[in-house]
Amino acid sequence: MLMKVLDEICLLLETYKGRDKILRTLCYTTRLIGGLQENQEIAKKLLRFSSVMSDTRATLRLLDDLPMLQYNIQYGFGSQEPDKFMAQLGVLTNVIDQVYFPIEKMAWLAEHNLISGVNNSKWDTASSICWVLSIYLTLTK
Repeated sequence: MLMKVLDEICLLLETYKGRDKILRTLCYTTRLIGGLQENQEIAKKLLRFSSVMSDTRATLRLLDDLPMLQYNIQYGFGSQEPDKFMAQLGVLTNVIDQVYFPIEKMAWLAEHNLISGVNNSKWDTASSICWVLSIYLTLTK
């Protein structure tokens, strides 16, 4: 039983998507527990850990532009979708996702003071809007 769990975790850790699932799970689980935690010292540590995991995911996404572009080219205009509406939703989601990456990069660069004269909050807001739209369209689809 223990070996099976270890094997499953190792399979996840071997891929980018698997590592992201683990990081995302750690991020949101510790954020939830930290928010519900009555002990303020423990809550602060859990929320800090969640923040670090979120930052790790954002840093790893800096490398996602080309894989996303490749996926979008392969997806094309959604000819594999069951109907035109689903294809249009898929294409729109892909466009938003592709635009998201350079916007998030600008927010990341500004947040880490690697570029100057850039208002990080505007880029961060634009990034969040793209993220919410993408999730909404994906759930709609």
